[in-house]
Amino acid sequence: MDCYLSPEQIKEYTVETGVKKAENGLKKSFLLSFMGGMFISLAVIGSLIASCTIDNYSLSSLVAGIVFTAGLIMVVVAGADLFTGNVLIVLAVLQKRITALKMAKNLAITFLGNLAGALFIVFLVQGSGILSNANGILVQKLVLKAAHKIEYPFYQAFILGILCNLLVSLAVWMTYSSKDTGGKVLVCMFPILLFIIGGYEHIVANMYYIPAGVIAAMSGNYTSLSAVSSEILSSLTLAGIVRNFIPVTLGNLVGGLVVGCTYANIYKSKSNVGELVSRIKISA
Repeated sequence: MDCYLSPEQIKEYTVETGVKKAENGLKKSFLLSFMGGMFISLAVIGSLIASCTIDNYSLSSLVAGIVFTAGLIMVVVAGADLFTGNVLIVLAVLQKRITALKMAKNLAITFLGNLAGALFIVFLVQGSGILSNANGILVQKLVLKAAHKIEYPFYQAFILGILCNLLVSLAVWMTYSSKDTGGKVLVCMFPILLFIIGGYEHIVANMYYIPAGVIAAMSGNYTSLSAVSSEILSSLTLAGIVRNFIPVTLGNLVGGLVVGCTYANIYKSKSNVGELVSRIKISA
């Protein structure tokens, strides 16, 4: 038996996965999303620690990207939900297996669960004291990155969100092609690496970055370590979080819909893969 699915088979698998995700109960959906928010946030702080003392922009982005891929690997292998990946549920909607309302409900629950998981890691990291490592460089990079994200005008954050989820949705789509853990790990790494190197905007990653930057900016110990100007610190507010979250969320939604709707139109007919797909364990 082949160790991978063809693109047409991936489409059928994605539909079945979307149906299962949409039919999960509130508790299960929220907890899976909570785990997803945790996994991505742990990958964010890990990538920041790994790259914070590297001055070369290209090398720093490469190192951060390699480490950050651990986030999606944990989501895919351990089992969790991300708002960005769940946009692919649209294939099940287009095939009329579920309603658009069910998809919207799942995305809303997933968003809130991701946020809760991310904030959980924000407070754990804040309390751990690790942000004071690297002689203040780590917290400085965190605060500057958060401030930079907030400074994006709406249209730019929106476009960066689209670019991000074109790649993240493709990474998820590609993991569905593999029937073994090693294959799933390998195929998801490269699109995620491209997204980090490009500096695109991922709403779940931002659920860690920006609140963590805001809280760090409010802490006297960290602000003295970071040596960041008061003007930058003053921009880190709750309003700034909302100003970033709205366009990035919309951009991620559009990016995922582009991937999902395009493949749904490429592979319109149900092929003779239903039996094969039904034999593969669907994780949701």
